[in-house]
Amino acid sequence: MKLRDLSVRHRLTLNNAIMVFVPVLLLVIIGSTVFYGLRATGNFREREIELLWPEAGNSVPVLMGLSHIFTNVDGGERESLGRHVASMEAAGVEVAVIRDGVVVYETVPGQAHSLIAASYELASGDGNVMHWDDAGLVYRYISKDKKSIGVAIGPVPFLIGRGYFPPHMGLIWSLIAIGVFLLAAAIIVFIGLLLVRRMTRDIVAPLEDLQQASRRIARGDYDTPVASHGTDELGETAAVFEEMRRQLQAGRKMRDAYEKNRQELFVGIAHDLATPLTKIQGYTGGILDGIANTPEKQKKYLELVYHTSQSMEQMVHELFLLSKLDLGKVNFQWENASLAPLLQQYVDQQKEALASQGFSLHFDDQLQSGESSAVVLDRIQFQRVLDNILGNAIKYKDSDDGSLTVRLAAKDGGYLIECEDRGCGVAQEDLGRIFESFYRTDKARADVAKGSGLGLAVTARIIEAMKGRIWARPAVPKGLCICIWLPTKQAFAQGMETGKVETV
Repeated sequence: MKLRDLSVRHRLTLNNAIMVFVPVLLLVIIGSTVFYGLRATGNFREREIELLWPEAGNSVPVLMGLSHIFTNVDGGERESLGRHVASMEAAGVEVAVIRDGVVVYETVPGQAHSLIAASYELASGDGNVMHWDDAGLVYRYISKDKKSIGVAIGPVPFLIGRGYFPPHMGLIWSLIAIGVFLLAAAIIVFIGLLLVRRMTRDIVAPLEDLQQASRRIARGDYDTPVASHGTDELGETAAVFEEMRRQLQAGRKMRDAYEKNRQELFVGIAHDLATPLTKIQGYTGGILDGIANTPEKQKKYLELVYHTSQSMEQMVHELFLLSKLDLGKVNFQWENASLAPLLQQYVDQQKEALASQGFSLHFDDQLQSGESSAVVLDRIQFQRVLDNILGNAIKYKDSDDGSLTVRLAAKDGGYLIECEDRGCGVAQEDLGRIFESFYRTDKARADVAKGSGLGLAVTARIIEAMKGRIWARPAVPKGLCICIWLPTKQAFAQGMETGKVETV
């Protein structure tokens, strides 16, 4: 796992641990170096004393050894005497200790008693003796109960200032200590700067990027993506910002589209209301001016006014319904229904009346025998969808005879309804726009008298409310096919819970 994959909390903890660990490690290294360095130069305590008291010269090992002999004679440090007098013996001093008549230590095996006798020869008297001059050292210590004795004799002259360390060792150690301190401080500062730089790169830089991104979003710039630097808390925050940016961008696009649709809606309303109003004004003006000077003409003009006002009423009604659909104010009465019987019933009710007008209507059920076609829909709104598609096919039939075939098949986990006519059709470049409000193609469907341009827009909104999809394609060999996909009853229920229905 890389360091940048850790969470911000773990990275801060690790940085703090390193800041504490590095000084402690340096102290351990320096202390260990001094400790084992003194050990390597001889007896640790002797070198330590010489280090702190360099002017004592080479007397330190002898004085330390004599002190341990004294302690040993009085009963302490029985097993460690050899280690403590080793430096003194290396200088030529022989040591012997007899306690309670038993030899407990002697430099030369078998020479303890002779070494004690020699001490009496070199220093007469029965008491304790320490004689150290240019000729050498004579040391004798007798315990208070006269049962133990320790001696040290050797030709070690008493010289001051010629120890292991030079006399100016204090200055040298001061300089070394200052150098070690500066080096340790440099290492700590370097590690600190390295950690600060890493923290800046991993934490501060992403925060600055988020700050810049929030400022761009506040200015209305929703097109610049928010960069993500990892998978930690900052990376997740950047991902949330990016999702917010995309939603705001989509919202702005939707708002722009709504604004464009609103403007087109106003233009369409003004255009489609102006034509019938002009007709009404013309007909009523003809009556008032006396052009319709017979009861038959007056009746004809009044009928034209009446039919024109009905068309206006129908358009206003569809416009009001479209507005309510866009605002989500239509209360759908959902119910379970089977598509096959419903479509068959609709075709049976319409085809006899249409046949007298030279228009044929057929239903083609392509489901397998016994296959369910259960869906959830609003029966009234679904009939409105079928009425709009049928009315569209009748209005734009290519000759005196027209036809519409309604097919039902299973597709993509739902049901596909294809309504295929043999009318004049729609150009390929206009297929994607026929479901827009007040849209009419210039060639095939530009006759305002044949419709308000709202029928297919209303149809599309109703199908979307039913969690379905609607699109158009050219029919073969000619005509237009309106395709409607509706989810199954189970998929519709899941879509109502999650807010969407998965479609292919």
